[in-house]
Amino acid sequence: MSMLTSAAIQGYRDYTKRRVAYAQYKVDSEYHKTNIESVNITDDGTVEIAFKIELSSGSGTVTQVQLYDTDNQLWLSKTENLKMDSVAEGFFYVVQLDISEATA
Repeated sequence: MSMLTSAAIQGYRDYTKRRVAYAQYKVDSEYHKTNIESVNITDDGTVEIAFKIELSSGSGTVTQVQLYDTDNQLWLSKTENLKMDSVAEGFFYVVQLDISEATA
């Protein structure tokens, strides 16, 4: 039985949309900060946060992606293994968050 109303769940989604500020990704041992391209809420309620992963030179492997809020607090950290063979390559990375109520 759900305790939260659909308006409350939507409020958490909207809060997330307002608070996510930027992303970082790690290539080899260096972190690169990047802007959030978009934050959308899909018809099924999934929060989608999109950003670009690009190299300024050479090649490398993205080993981690992170999301930060407007207070510079880490909100999400995910291990990855995205190989980039040239600076002409890049990724449009999308994080999908399902914000819902769960009962124990």
